[in-house]
Amino acid sequence: MKKLLLGVVAAATIGLCASRADAKIAAVYASGEGGIESTGQGDPGLGFELGGRVLIFDGYLDYMGFGDDQAVSRAVLGLRGGFGTPEFRLVLRGGAGAIHEQNGALTGSLMRADRTGGVARLGAGVEGRLNPVLWMGFSVDGETYKFDNDVPNAPSQGSDVLAALKLMFEIGI
Repeated sequence: MKKLLLGVVAAATIGLCASRADAKIAAVYASGEGGIESTGQGDPGLGFELGGRVLIFDGYLDYMGFGDDQAVSRAVLGLRGGFGTPEFRLVLRGGAGAIHEQNGALTGSLMRADRTGGVARLGAGVEGRLNPVLWMGFSVDGETYKFDNDVPNAPSQGSDVLAALKLMFEIGI
């Protein structure tokens, strides 16, 4: 009986005294980002991400242009978890979807390939709240991709790491 009473008191204390996390049931977001990839020319890129999530399910579209008409676009569905306080959070996410390479952005400008294929991504980031709807953060996403081998002498698969600074607008319930 003492253990049960102690458990109830501990749960009530944590529930009433802990700071409220910024847990949203559903949210939509848009972010502008600047980053660099580990493959391709190594030039910094500018891009954006548009997404939405319901509970832990996340879906997003992103685009990153690297100059010289090179770009990478992705459409990814997966899982996302945000942990922390109302002002600062650690974000973990993973998913799979489609990828489109424009002018050899991943495989090098010598190939100048425009190809579509599949991608699997896993990433982590830290984000801090600037005001009720703006967040600033840093993320690192690793991915592995596979293209249809329709370009002679071009690699059909590979992996990449993207490090990005983000400014994100997010609203939710």
